[in-house]
Amino acid sequence: MDLAITQVPVWLSILFIISFSTIPVFLINQAVKFAYENYKTSSLLRKRIVIFYWLYFGIVAVLSLTGFFMKNVLPPRIILVTVIPLFLFYILYVQRTKWFAIVFKHIKLEQLVFIHVFRFVGVFFFLVYFYDVIPKEFACIGGAGDILTAVLVFPVVRALKKRYSYAKLVTWVWNIIGVIDIVSVLVTAIVLTKVAVQNNTEGVSQFGTFPFSWIPAFAPATIIFLHILVFKKLKEE
Repeated sequence: MDLAITQVPVWLSILFIISFSTIPVFLINQAVKFAYENYKTSSLLRKRIVIFYWLYFGIVAVLSLTGFFMKNVLPPRIILVTVIPLFLFYILYVQRTKWFAIVFKHIKLEQLVFIHVFRFVGVFFFLVYFYDVIPKEFACIGGAGDILTAVLVFPVVRALKKRYSYAKLVTWVWNIIGVIDIVSVLVTAIVLTKVAVQNNTEGVSQFGTFPFSWIPAFAPATIIFLHILVFKKLKEE
């Protein structure tokens, strides 16, 4: 059986695997660590977070290699099998745990916002497009939106740290921009998949292959959940 591997150079896949399997997890772990700094830091908790995500990435990798996510169907399998379950896991389980209550209570808004730096992953949309693997419109919407959101993290975090009078307002604006970005990426992916099904074309099916299937499997659910948390923090402050 042929393995479903993204049709890009090996160096690009390796760079992506190393970046995506470490940076987002590290940022989330650091946020948890900072929230516990006035308490007994739970190294066990942070280890569990790493293990969870790496197991999750491993399962997604295996399914992707079989070609399960590559088939163009509506709704896309990767949304049904990964995006929705992961989001529900965050909302229905993680959010109700005691450790999460402690983290959310003590984490600073700027620390929560800073996690979104991992959205520089958007550069991979353009790199993959360079090799004619995904449609131009998907690369532009997914890549540009994520990179813009990641770049804006720095002035927003600075404003929050310096306690500027407009800090809360710019955080609201930034958070809304971030939500619009991730929703537009999901909508674009679904629309392009619909077109691909109708015309028997490839569409965005390469993002259902390993390793780039990690982007849709992890990013949408995690990003939307993080934006929800930012909204909650803003309402509290």
